[in-house]
Amino acid sequence: MTGWQPTYAHLRAAVVGLATLVIGVAVGRPDAVVIAAPLVLVALGSARRPTTEPTATTPLTALTVNEGEEVTWEGTVEGIPPGGIATVVLPGQKLLDVEPSEGVLLAEGSDGDAPGSATAQVALRPLRWGRRKLGAPAVAAYDAWYSWRWGPFPLVGMRMTVLPVTSPFNAAAPAPHPRGLVGMERAARPGEGTEFAKVRPFGAGDRLRRIHWPVSARTGRLHVTATYADEDAHVAVLIDAVNDVGESTGIDGEKSSMDLAVRAAAVLSEHFLHRGDRVGVRVFGAWGVSLVPAGTGLHQLRRILDTLCLIEPGTARGEDALAARQGLGAGTLALMLSPLIDRAATQQVAILNRAGIDVVVIDTLPPGMEDETGTTPAALAWRIRMLQRRVETTQLASLGIPVVPWAGAHSLDQVLRDLTRRRATPRLVVR
Repeated sequence: MTGWQPTYAHLRAAVVGLATLVIGVAVGRPDAVVIAAPLVLVALGSARRPTTEPTATTPLTALTVNEGEEVTWEGTVEGIPPGGIATVVLPGQKLLDVEPSEGVLLAEGSDGDAPGSATAQVALRPLRWGRRKLGAPAVAAYDAWYSWRWGPFPLVGMRMTVLPVTSPFNAAAPAPHPRGLVGMERAARPGEGTEFAKVRPFGAGDRLRRIHWPVSARTGRLHVTATYADEDAHVAVLIDAVNDVGESTGIDGEKSSMDLAVRAAAVLSEHFLHRGDRVGVRVFGAWGVSLVPAGTGLHQLRRILDTLCLIEPGTARGEDALAARQGLGAGTLALMLSPLIDRAATQQVAILNRAGIDVVVIDTLPPGMEDETGTTPAALAWRIRMLQRRVETTQLASLGIPVVPWAGAHSLDQVLRDLTRRRATPRLVVR
């Protein structure tokens, strides 16, 4: 049995035309016959059902894109009758721009005598990170008279992985506590590197290319240029996903605390990985998100971005959502991304600091949330929590833990410089 079915317009033309023609002949009304004649002719001319059976395909079933990047979804219908058209419907979704905005697009088939094909392209622009499946798209085909319709038949929805945007982050300050031997950070000890340390007398094992000829000629004794070793640091990016504060309208609009945290984590990870540091990510408060152990390279960046796409705020229940100290030792730079709404976050930050871990708290509370006013019980409770939050951040500052609001590039420059200077000071830590 063919999938072609008569359209409502075809049925109306046939029924109304024949009924008007019979009534006009029966009562002797020539005007009714004249009105009905075109409808009857159209109905008779398009009464033959198309014999070809169209097929619909879509080449893209999975795609990875960045936030705000425009992609094209394509659907192809083959076997359309001559002069026919194909209709593609792609329902819009939240945080997904569709062009055309209604998600309906017409594509014309061939004009010859043989069945042809039509391709419809719909522009898509995801506005927020995450993994989602597009709503079931559907296609339909019509003959040249719009009298017969094939479909609509559903197509496979495209699975889209939207990576958080990594805007440029050009921090000039180094990370404290470099420990490896492959990064770009300046170590505290001399060694093979690129940053100048001093000019000293030549010793056994020094390379000839390090000889500083101006000083050697002036003193009559060989001197060499000493440098600091280039090392890497261990950076742990900790994301508090227990609460998502504020409303998210996509990359072009308002941003929630989870938007700021995820995008900041992506930017910071990319920055430190490009410097050769070892970066790991932990997400607390989101169910099913795996730990990304510390690593280096572009492959590690992709693993981190894929993990960030899985975050669903507040889905982890019945677990210690901020057990951040596990596996982290002294000398690690921990970047805690949190709106500081849950008191467990500030307590855990203090525990990390006592363990000798350099902690920088990056405040991801959206701007203006602290100044919210109102007289409802919920508004009063929020204002009380904001006062408590202000006290907690002051206590963190008294412990030497910087709390920095995320403002994009160069947000951490001064903080990292202060930590680098502070690493030379002896500290008491809990073993």
